[in-house]
Amino acid sequence: MSAYSLTDSLPIAPAYAPPDLPWNGGGGETLANVLRRRHERYPTKTALIDGKRNLTYADLWHRVDEQQQLLDRAGVQPADVVAICAPNSLDMSVLFLAVLSLGAVPFVVNYRIEVLGDLGQLNVVWFAVPRGSLAIRRQLAGVPYLTQQALDARFDLFRNTCGTSLPTGDTALLVTSSGSSGIAKVVQLTNSGTLFNIRANVDALKLRADDVTAIALPMGYSYGLIGQFLSHLYVGATVLLLDPLFFLHQMVWLFGRHRVTTLFLVPPMVRQLNYLYDRKLLPADFSTLRFVAVGGNRIETTAVRKAMQVFGCPVVKTYGLAEAGPRVATHPVHHPADPDLESVGRPNQGVRVQIIDETGDELPPGKIGTVRVHSPSVMMGYFNAPDCPSHRPRAAITTRDVGYIDPGGRLFVLGRKGDQFRIGERSYWFREVENVLYTHFAFLKIALRHTDGQIHISAIAMRDYPVRETDVYARLHDAFGPHCTHLFAFSLLRTNSLLNEK
Repeated sequence: MSAYSLTDSLPIAPAYAPPDLPWNGGGGETLANVLRRRHERYPTKTALIDGKRNLTYADLWHRVDEQQQLLDRAGVQPADVVAICAPNSLDMSVLFLAVLSLGAVPFVVNYRIEVLGDLGQLNVVWFAVPRGSLAIRRQLAGVPYLTQQALDARFDLFRNTCGTSLPTGDTALLVTSSGSSGIAKVVQLTNSGTLFNIRANVDALKLRADDVTAIALPMGYSYGLIGQFLSHLYVGATVLLLDPLFFLHQMVWLFGRHRVTTLFLVPPMVRQLNYLYDRKLLPADFSTLRFVAVGGNRIETTAVRKAMQVFGCPVVKTYGLAEAGPRVATHPVHHPADPDLESVGRPNQGVRVQIIDETGDELPPGKIGTVRVHSPSVMMGYFNAPDCPSHRPRAAITTRDVGYIDPGGRLFVLGRKGDQFRIGERSYWFREVENVLYTHFAFLKIALRHTDGQIHISAIAMRDYPVRETDVYARLHDAFGPHCTHLFAFSLLRTNSLLNEK
């Protein structure tokens, strides 16, 4: 396979990092105002495509102004939190920008809603719910202190009549943490920090006005909202909104039609696409792609190499977390033989990453410790969660990730604290088990945990893929030796019932 370049598919458009927004975040300007001003240069350019509907940038902001007036008439005030309980769509995007423009705080709730617990207990002021979202409407209708009113022909508002918490300081929007260890926390991101993170992301990925991005990630997920949606709006690109339930089918006929240039995925989506490609069930045209970005969790090297074959373009590994804004580091993989392919890359411009020991002292290159991120986009704190530990606003956050930085400044993440076990005299990371299983079996997801002195491995297999436990144990025995016989306990949770489960 020949080496790829991020810039060899399309001509370079000017000014992906124009001088109207300094690296300190924008001098107090709001995110909505910056986007509106930048879009004045692209009035007739297509901004959003949703099925057979589309909006130019001029039409988009006209719709935003109309929606903002409706929100104002309904009683929504600046600094009110508005939870938008809607899937990715043109209407949701307009409402999101309208809430921003009003000076209220949007909170897109369409990613792993179950980890948020009882929506009625979120203590936000408003819930915006599409008329057709029956499950969420039933859930909110059963809360006695929420009153319902119409916003427009597409959305109803549910207002919280009890006392609510207001976000602190310069909060621009709320996003959720991953919820990987229980109930997800709600993260407060600032205008200046979010603008900084967008700008650093645009610089790292070389996003351009002539890009067309296809969004399959839910925008309730900070990587989808900030890393993809807002970053592409910032440069004046075209955003193609896919249905998260059917995006794999849509790829077949939409990618070539709209000449999609960038695609953002999470590891399970990459594994699915690789699997379908091997089964000759992926006849999509990926020839216009400049790159595919992967984030949200660790991805195994074998999946990255396979994806480069599937898409025929570079795969960009990204690292970050919602509490950091979210984007932290970037590694464009131009060739499958990249010797540093395990790395998540170098920190984005303006971001500093340290490796620290248990006392908080910085460790030299090559030494393993805890990852600490310094960035203007670090969260203000957790919304409505006074018991959560505080962080110095807009400065630094200590993660639960363990890794090291090599002499070239590249970050390697080995796993999270506690993701280790010993066999004999050697210590292993969970990711080493994952690498073995993902390499030899078509698993969508694998989860490992310590329980009663054993490592319990839970897996979800790809659709129509048969799995025999004896084969799994044989591979583990080959990789980790005879001493692992009683250490691992494998269980197949289920076989993926959808072609696009994330």
